[in-house]
Amino acid sequence: MAKFESSNSTGMSNTLEQVQRIQDQVHSLIEKYRLAIGELESQAATIASMTHELAQERKKAADLRSEIEQLRLLMAFNGTQEERRALKQQLNEWVREINKCVAQLNA
Repeated sequence: MAKFESSNSTGMSNTLEQVQRIQDQVHSLIEKYRLAIGELESQAATIASMTHELAQERKKAADLRSEIEQLRLLMAFNGTQEERRALKQQLNEWVREINKCVAQLNA
């Protein structure tokens, strides 16, 4: 009977050790999961910030392009014959683009 109790005790001890190892692994995995979630949230915040910054930079670029066009127009009115010719070409291009848009709206 002592032999049975000894082997039963050893079996229980092995089982408890296995359960403890599994619990340790579960806790380790949970911690890794929490760290991964934190990293993902941090990266999502960075992406959101960079997306906002990109939108601002694109707006600045569009504003600068518009300003360049305005300066070209001003220079053309005050400029040489060649600059006036370039202005006329630009205006003709814009008129063609506007006409295309109007045609598409009417279609």
